[in-house]
Amino acid sequence: MWRWENQDQIVVWIWIGIGLFFLTTLLITILVINYLKSIKKNKKKVSELVRDTQNKCLEDILFIQEQDRGRLAEELHDNIISQLNLIRLNLNDKKPEELNHDLKKSMQLIRELSHNLTPPDLNEVDLTDLIADYLEQINKNIEVIFRHFTIEIPLSEPVKLNLFRIVQELVSNILKHAEATRVDVSLRISLNYLMLTVEDNGRGFISGNHSGGIGMRNIQSRAQKIKAIYKLKTQPEKGTKFIACMAIQ
Repeated sequence: MWRWENQDQIVVWIWIGIGLFFLTTLLITILVINYLKSIKKNKKKVSELVRDTQNKCLEDILFIQEQDRGRLAEELHDNIISQLNLIRLNLNDKKPEELNHDLKKSMQLIRELSHNLTPPDLNEVDLTDLIADYLEQINKNIEVIFRHFTIEIPLSEPVKLNLFRIVQELVSNILKHAEATRVDVSLRISLNYLMLTVEDNGRGFISGNHSGGIGMRNIQSRAQKIKAIYKLKTQPEKGTKFIACMAIQ
């Protein structure tokens, strides 16, 4: 009798063991299924994030292209075409030397526009020289102070180009809107960081009203491309100061 009871207990424990095995197997299966679902869900999120990032980059590229085209059209219309039209209207009234002077002035405007749209070979020109050359061109319209404290350290072409375009955008906005008489540009390059500062003594503005403007959007896009952080300080009638900083890698 005792032996039968013992056998019954063994059978019970066997069934308990089988049940626990199936429960464990079921639990593991559920965990694996949930894990696979989680991986699939995360992959979907990553794919969506990559797609959104790609779309954002494409939008930024198209935006910058349209911005450059608009700037080109504006420069052609406001400066070069207007200058050539004046020469045409005064063709019979001005002396040859005066016409020659006007033509040279138009040619200089075209050279400046070409330089602004397509800088020299960035491999052969330092960022300091690139900025200095540009500021020298606009020095006749406003007092320009350029301070630079740099060491000889190689910068990539994207860094040079995007920082140069940021300076162009800032100075262009100053000339058009700030009513400033002076602009101070400072460039500091050390072994660990690069800092760019552009400051004017113009009328300034309430930053919240202009934070989403086309110019700032362009600057934001270029700063993101080179992983630079920036800050804009301004107050009405107290000028504007732009500071950008990035790590040297």
